[in-house]
Amino acid sequence: MKPSTHFSLFVALFLALSPVIVSAQETHEINAQARVFAPDILYVQPGDAIQWVNMAVGGHDSVSIEGLIPEGAEPWRSQIGENFGITPTVEGVYAYVCEPHIGFGMMGVIVVGKPVNIDASMAFAQEKLQGPYRRIIGKLLKVQQDAKK
Repeated sequence: MKPSTHFSLFVALFLALSPVIVSAQETHEINAQARVFAPDILYVQPGDAIQWVNMAVGGHDSVSIEGLIPEGAEPWRSQIGENFGITPTVEGVYAYVCEPHIGFGMMGVIVVGKPVNIDASMAFAQEKLQGPYRRIIGKLLKVQQDAKK
């Protein structure tokens, strides 16, 4: 065999026996139900994909709450009735609502990695949020308590 053939066989064997590098990213679904998101609190890792599904049934949307996403993260506003997705990369707590159904308490929280902004989010929510938006405080409180365990 020629030296180049030996090298080619070596490379092929090396690649075949090397561990396969697989992306650790996952896709998570949030199901829009009658007047709730399920799950209403979702824990993911940075770079994981999040998909809101079943949005057409009942005319739902997903809108991030200003002041309740990490600094440097992109806010979002989906179209009513359309499935929607984001891939957050900034660690922290992200709160969102379904605007047509906020009066029913249709809202949720996504925790990406560590909830590094939970205390600031809680303070903002308690000071600034009014009306039905204040219902998010209960979900933030649960995340805050879980972070202390």
